[in-house]
Amino acid sequence: MDGVGSPTALAARIHELDPDLPVDFSIEDLCRRLDIDKIEDKPVSSFAAMLLMHPDKAWGSIVVAQGTSPRRRRFSIGHELGHFLINSHRPREGMQFACSHADLGMENTREASRAKKMEAEANRFAAQLLMPPKRIRANLRSRQPDLAEVVRLAEEFDVSKAAMARSYVDAHRETLALVVVRNGKIEQAYRPDDFPWIEPRIGEPIPDDSIVHDHRLLPGQITAMEECDPETWLGASAARKVELLSEQVLAQKNDWSMVLLHAEIVESG
Repeated sequence: MDGVGSPTALAARIHELDPDLPVDFSIEDLCRRLDIDKIEDKPVSSFAAMLLMHPDKAWGSIVVAQGTSPRRRRFSIGHELGHFLINSHRPREGMQFACSHADLGMENTREASRAKKMEAEANRFAAQLLMPPKRIRANLRSRQPDLAEVVRLAEEFDVSKAAMARSYVDAHRETLALVVVRNGKIEQAYRPDDFPWIEPRIGEPIPDDSIVHDHRLLPGQITAMEECDPETWLGASAARKVELLSEQVLAQKNDWSMVLLHAEIVESG
């Protein structure tokens, strides 16, 4: 894997070298094959996961906060493996990679802050390693966007629904975005570059005329994918670029909901 620089290319190279890895492969076994000599769970509260390593990356070990759910633990280990394998990732002198829950949610690999950029790159590596886009597409049962597919794929790939939802949005051929809602407010919005700008911002209330605003679902229940007015979720300018916008909701525990948006873009010319 020498000379492979980007997180995406590095994850793809691992799958090229071992094309028979099952979709729910053991991350611990893979780490051992890649010079991570120990993975431990410890009762810590100051970080979610940590990489301890030789200055020249001759070996490494990973510590995960005790009590982390199995699927989150798997992603955390993949994240620390990314720090270990991405050649440019070096902690500050005398320090180690001690990653918080916020670090494990960092998405923008174009961050100006070098530290934040490294965390986003490690997350990109973990996502591409655990949920390769080609494998997601190969395992689809429906070509139409559907949160039921996200739930099923999360089970098959042994990852959280939140992680799979973002990877599903990236891998799918349709133009999709993901909005995460809690207690009537937007907590997260994941929008690939080809999806129009979403108007409500993080922390703002969900739109009054959205499906998620009025749903009365129990945790685990999913609505149908329903058409909505594009201006429900998009500004007027962005809405003009959309021929049809549809919304689907997955209810989760503790007043969390996941919203999948599907845009059919107006063809130019």
